[in-house]
Amino acid sequence: MEEKKYNFITTTLIPATENKSLVGWLLYVCFAYHYKAIFCGLGGKILGFEWICFTSIHGISTNHWFEQLIYAPLLWYALYRIIVIVFGPNDNEVLSNSVKRLKIIALFFLAMYIYGIGIHFTNTIEIYSREQLGITTGALYNQVYWVDEQFSHWIQFSFFFLLMAWIIIFDRLDRVHAKNAAILTGLLHGLERAIGVIEGDSPHIALVLGFFIIIACIIRWKRHDWDLKRVWKDFFFRHGFYFGITMPLALFFYQLIFDGFVQPSAMGVGAWKVAVFAISLTAIFFVVARLADKWLNVQQKK
Repeated sequence: MEEKKYNFITTTLIPATENKSLVGWLLYVCFAYHYKAIFCGLGGKILGFEWICFTSIHGISTNHWFEQLIYAPLLWYALYRIIVIVFGPNDNEVLSNSVKRLKIIALFFLAMYIYGIGIHFTNTIEIYSREQLGITTGALYNQVYWVDEQFSHWIQFSFFFLLMAWIIIFDRLDRVHAKNAAILTGLLHGLERAIGVIEGDSPHIALVLGFFIIIACIIRWKRHDWDLKRVWKDFFFRHGFYFGITMPLALFFYQLIFDGFVQPSAMGVGAWKVAVFAISLTAIFFVVARLADKWLNVQQKK
């Protein structure tokens, strides 16, 4: 019986192997939050099936139960699979302690992000106090509101952007497959985060933390020896680049079109306009990105 050979991975400065499931997991991360738009917005507000998201169970809406029991665990699993793809081990690989540490840090960021979603469950207390008891002031209400709208959002968004930046920086080099998918997932990711932070009433937090993604792309470029032609073919560089520029642009156009950062959930039946906005902006940005991509490729060949 032939002895199995293992590769000892001591660094992530090695060529990445193709993994087709990466795009699928990223697409899930990009679309997962939009369950609110589909079920609560379209199904509940527009089509009139409000029981889907707004049935109260023990004073808590089915929307919030779904968020904690379905959305958050599935999102954790999708991001966990991405971390495994990025850091390994792949088939016949053994990770060194240094690579394991990078992976553990990524898992810590993921755990804190999901923890932040859990803290956000205090939103149900604030809603119950306001809608059922008519309490909108007082020391206890203010404390609950702060935990919900400030603390939980800072935890969520800080660790989400740290996680994505960490993945962009430390993914193995030259992951060159799925070129157009890198553009699309980057655009969708930027748009998803933009709408998410608006719904979370935290657009200014995202503008600050979004710099993590841009800085991560610069560091990834450096890890590719400052070779623009080389790094432009890399999946996570392109994903991060389009993610990093789409989010602030989406925030800018959103407040311009809707006269401020109006939460989609506060629009009632008018929330369909946000869906049209998202689809239109994605289509326009994708066409512009593809044209820019072709132009850059032509310039690099000269």
